[in-house]
Amino acid sequence: MSRARLSRRTTAAGLAVASVLVSAACAARAGTAPAAAPARTSPTASPAPASSGPAGQQQLDAAADSVSGLARSYQNAFTGLTVDVPKGRLSVYRKPGTDFDSALAHLALGVPVDLVDAPRSISDLAATRSQVEPLIGHTAGYSIVTVGSGSVVSFTQGVVEVGVTGDLNRAKQDLGVRFGNLVTVSATEQPVG
Repeated sequence: MSRARLSRRTTAAGLAVASVLVSAACAARAGTAPAAAPARTSPTASPAPASSGPAGQQQLDAAADSVSGLARSYQNAFTGLTVDVPKGRLSVYRKPGTDFDSALAHLALGVPVDLVDAPRSISDLAATRSQVEPLIGHTAGYSIVTVGSGSVVSFTQGVVEVGVTGDLNRAKQDLGVRFGNLVTVSATEQPVG
């Protein structure tokens, strides 16, 4: 199982770039990972010579790794997590009322953790994604370009995000009939290359 992080970093010049998304195991089943957003830096900013990230970054990374490790045993409860570097805290998305909460409470993370209710687990999202992905290249009037479930939208709404080109209304209708509220469909650009 792998996890991918979408991170926002702070440069030595003080630029804040917001959060790190980690999606444990979700990306591994599909063989794709959410792309990490490039860190935004100032052309004149120079990195601090002895720093590999903002203060507390290592502690947050270690805490995220611990949660991701625990999540391997709770794929029917865990959904995903985000790391808010500027605020120095984790948000853990999970189905409430499960043994995962108790197991998480026993981890000595050393950082604040917000538990956020999620309607579906990482395994639920992976099951939907595995049904949508075979449709790539097999639709009429629109093309499925992206299929993902490693974002805050996926975590909080319990949906797989499907990006399409072509007839958006047709895609929404077709995929809505097939998958109901398990997907959200939006227009996207065809990837370059």
